[in-house]
Amino acid sequence: MTERNGPAEEAVSPQATLVLYEDAQLSIVQATPPDTVLLKGDIDITNSPALADALAQVTARWGQVMVDTTGLRFIDVSGWRVLVGPGPRVPARPRLLNVAPCVHRLTQRMSTL
Repeated sequence: MTERNGPAEEAVSPQATLVLYEDAQLSIVQATPPDTVLLKGDIDITNSPALADALAQVTARWGQVMVDTTGLRFIDVSGWRVLVGPGPRVPARPRLLNVAPCVHRLTQRMSTL
C-alpha cells in the first residue's frame, strides 16, 4: 500500500468539489486537485461497490486516483480490497493519503494472514 503523510500533504488539504456518492454511512467526494477523493464515514459490503465505481470514474478521467481516508471511522475487508486494488473496476492501485487508523489496523491484520 502506498501512503503519503507528512507536513507537505497536511499543509495542502484537498477542497471538496463534487459528491460522487453519498448514503447514510459513507460520503465519497472528488476534491481539488481533481484526482483526489475524500472518504468520510464507514465502508462495508453495502457501499464498497459504490467506492469501486467512484474510484474507477476518477481513474478513467485522470489516469490515477489519490484517496484521502482521514474521515473514515470503519472499513471492512470488502472496502479494503477496493483501496489496496487493483481490481476489476479499478485497474490501477489507488494512492492513499492520510491513512486513517482503521485502514492501517486492517492492513496490518491482513498482512499477518
